[in-house]
Amino acid sequence: MGKMVAGMVLASTFGVSQAAISAGEVVTLPADANLGGGDKVGSQLIAATYNAGKGPGVWIVADGGYRLYHNGALLAEDNQAGRVRFIPMTLLPGENAFSVVGVNGAGAPGVMVQIDDLDRSYYSGSDWKSKPGVGSSSWKNKGRDLSQWGGATVLSYSNTKMPSGAALNGFAPNTQAKWIWTNSEEDEKAILLFTLNIKAEGFGAVTTGGDAGKIVIASDTATIIKNLKSNDAVTILIPEGTYDFRKFRNAVTEAKSKNRTWCKKTCDGKNAVTGKQNVFYRINFKANTCADLNEAGIQIVQESENLQQWENWITIRGNKSLVGMGRGANLRGASLNNRWNEGGHNNIYRNLAIYDVNPHLIEASDGLETSGDANNHIKNFWADHISYKWISDGMDMEFVDNATISYMENDGANEYNCWGTDPYMALVEDAHLTYANNYWHNTYGRVPKVTGESNGSQVHIYNQLVDGNNFFIAGANGHSSTAKAYVRYENSYIKNGNGYLAEWGDNGYVYFSGVTFDNTKQQHRYNNTVTQGVPQAATFNPSYSWEKRDVASIPKDLPNLVGVGGRYGSMPSYNQTFGVSNKAATVSMTAPTAGAKFDAGASVTLTASAKDSDGSVKSVDFYIGNDKVGAATASPYAVEVSGLPAGTYSAVAVVTDNSGLTQMSEFVTFEVIGAAVVPESSSSVEETPASSASAPSSSSAVIASSSSENPAVDPVEESSSSFEAVIAIRSVKKLATETEAGFYRIFDMQGRPLFSGEVKPSKMPAARVVVVEMTKNGGSVLRRYIQTR
Repeated sequence: MGKMVAGMVLASTFGVSQAAISAGEVVTLPADANLGGGDKVGSQLIAATYNAGKGPGVWIVADGGYRLYHNGALLAEDNQAGRVRFIPMTLLPGENAFSVVGVNGAGAPGVMVQIDDLDRSYYSGSDWKSKPGVGSSSWKNKGRDLSQWGGATVLSYSNTKMPSGAALNGFAPNTQAKWIWTNSEEDEKAILLFTLNIKAEGFGAVTTGGDAGKIVIASDTATIIKNLKSNDAVTILIPEGTYDFRKFRNAVTEAKSKNRTWCKKTCDGKNAVTGKQNVFYRINFKANTCADLNEAGIQIVQESENLQQWENWITIRGNKSLVGMGRGANLRGASLNNRWNEGGHNNIYRNLAIYDVNPHLIEASDGLETSGDANNHIKNFWADHISYKWISDGMDMEFVDNATISYMENDGANEYNCWGTDPYMALVEDAHLTYANNYWHNTYGRVPKVTGESNGSQVHIYNQLVDGNNFFIAGANGHSSTAKAYVRYENSYIKNGNGYLAEWGDNGYVYFSGVTFDNTKQQHRYNNTVTQGVPQAATFNPSYSWEKRDVASIPKDLPNLVGVGGRYGSMPSYNQTFGVSNKAATVSMTAPTAGAKFDAGASVTLTASAKDSDGSVKSVDFYIGNDKVGAATASPYAVEVSGLPAGTYSAVAVVTDNSGLTQMSEFVTFEVIGAAVVPESSSSVEETPASSASAPSSSSAVIASSSSENPAVDPVEESSSSFEAVIAIRSVKKLATETEAGFYRIFDMQGRPLFSGEVKPSKMPAARVVVVEMTKNGGSVLRRYIQTR
């Protein structure tokens, strides 16, 4: 049993100009360089363009303090127990090494983390690693060796409260995160690690993109293109916003230079989106003729008509990751081409909208394409969280191996062609390709069309939602017995299908399994013969494992997870405003200085510097600990706080800009020194029943939590400085023996409840606690004392 100290711990609470503030738990972060001492907050991946819960990022809180790292960069640090922070950031394809240095103060320890990506969240729990100490700083970085690390311990505390029992406010709603630590709550520090690998499912799982190279931020189209065409491995981060890649020119002039012809006719019907009768434009790959198109009334478009096209056709070199930051980047008019003769292997595209690629023309460029040939396939490709709309020629995946397309939204609605839907959605030729968790809607057909040209195709489709398709959903045709086309369509939901489930022929094989059909014709066409039912041809068994969704939930869940921004973003409007997204204002505490000391009873002035590069500052709120103590709406931003009791305090400022975005400053720590004031009435040595002790006045000396139902509250008469705050302790008269006690309540040194029960625990729940012995069932207080482990 640990040492007992007769008496109890108290801290005075005084009025302040804005609110009653108590000396909360403030810890000292380690100065040891192996534990991050001297590191400065900063990361290329932080994107302050949205508030907590409105985009990807990291939530963190500790019952003590922490330093939070990602791939070696310090994202945030805090020394105040219970202060929740959200760091808006972009997660990278590949390894994301998260690390936390947790520091315990008085009471129970614990760190809780939630990591929000585009379509799912990851939570602190037993799959994290832990150690109480380290001998180097390599634990922060990618590629770390975790073979000697033990599993983190999930603490038995509710994730809706602090481990000490105090209220937890402002953390991620409905979180599944758990409080974690080392395997001993007595450890003063915990190094906690979690490695999150964001990679493709299926065939494209081997794709690494630019993970081996440098990271650059490209905030204009010229810089983006320059990096895509470089020979280096590189991750290109595009700041959240909308970018104009279009290059306008005369389509007929360009076609003539390639011995091609643009042809036109008035559309036979009205556009389903607008109700207007548009003009049909289609290219013929021969010079000076439209006869090959077999369209009645079709004519050659003359150069003088100035028919415009505007795609920006960009060939991309290998080992690139093109990633939209935050809620994503919108690329208008970009046509991204991965060509084998340009070395376009091993590329990743994530969190992008690709749109407006000549939507008024037929067969006038793709938005995203791979292009090899029979002898030279593109190797390794992954497109993830892509929004795709108003694209002339859909998405062609030709001669590519080890490819995956996931969480794509492909919207075929088109106001600018004849029909109101894009005729060409997805063409696959000689590919090993996985479609996982994609959403196709307003489509004419080809979702996808698969062919075997020279080497054959294997296409695996699962967790797919198709809503509104007018022709065939899956096509499969092989050109020979050595170039077969296989389509395996599983665990998906198809609704409002008005055509065929499959269009297939010789050397084509389509297999449907576990698919729900809603208002959809269950028929397919083989060699132009229509057959009722679901295609069940033998195909192939994928060599990889994959995660099945609940099919019944796909129509509800999947549309909210796909496309640019995932659950936080949306398809851009056609005339989306160009430019980067608004960023939150910046704020830093300027007073008091770190480590400043004030006498008890003195006024403390909190000041901050705030500025907004793309708007204006609306207000700056000031917090001491977790309590708001005031706000300022004009520079100089300052508030004055008076009557703080003795103790150590951590203050931050939170700025709000004119658009409502907020940003929290780094903390500043200061001290209030001097003896706690004890009212005259506290000189009494009589025990105070729990009922009367539960309502201290604002001038009473109380435990820092100032709980109105805290039987640890009691007056004192003899001062001591053994606790962080200046406190007073007295011996209590009428001590009961332990055998007389029938009920126990245990509090940390700030008065927050840790335990209650009829049997006193053999091991205290924290290193230093207040024990309150009571009569059976907690009727009245017998004695109180401090006990250590």
